Amino acid sequence: MRPEKKLTKCVLIAGWAMSLCVLVTGCGQPGIGTIPVRGTVLVDGKPMEGVMVIFHPDQGERAASGRTDAKGEFKLTTELSNDGALPGSYKISVSKHVNEKDDVPTKVDPNDQASLDAVYQKVDARKTTVSKNFIGQTYENPLGSGLVATVGKGKDNNFKFEVKSK
Repeated sequence: MRPEKKLTKCVLIAGWAMSLCVLVTGCGQPGIGTIPVRGTVLVDGKPMEGVMVIFHPDQGERAASGRTDAKGEFKLTTELSNDGALPGSYKISVSKHVNEKDDVPTKVDPNDQASLDAVYQKVDARKTTVSKNFIGQTYENPLGSGLVATVGKGKDNNFKFEVKSK
């Protein structure tokens, strides 16, 4: 057999084998076995937008998180957007922080020395960022928040958490 034909045959066999591998591995369940999870967070009885909800697993699995919308509703993400959480028991933490505004100018012209000086005069590298906490600090720690959930197949997996602001 000529070397060109032998090489062509090898390339064809390798291509066929790679195609078979792609087909075989692509036929399983997508993702890592997450289950859709949604819920609502009420702060002092009212929905609050921008609350971070984190499901911390009891047994070393992967955590899942989501952020509330204007209605206080969230969907969890573990690996892919809104894919949910892995089955199991979780301790929950919820928090919402917003950095306080400072007086550093937001419009700066890099070609204008006076504009740059205005920024440099306001910037203090020693200053720590202060954030406003909208939810009681107790709820930030999953071990002390008192919030728990169990995610399971065939369950509703729609949770409601009521927390206090301070």
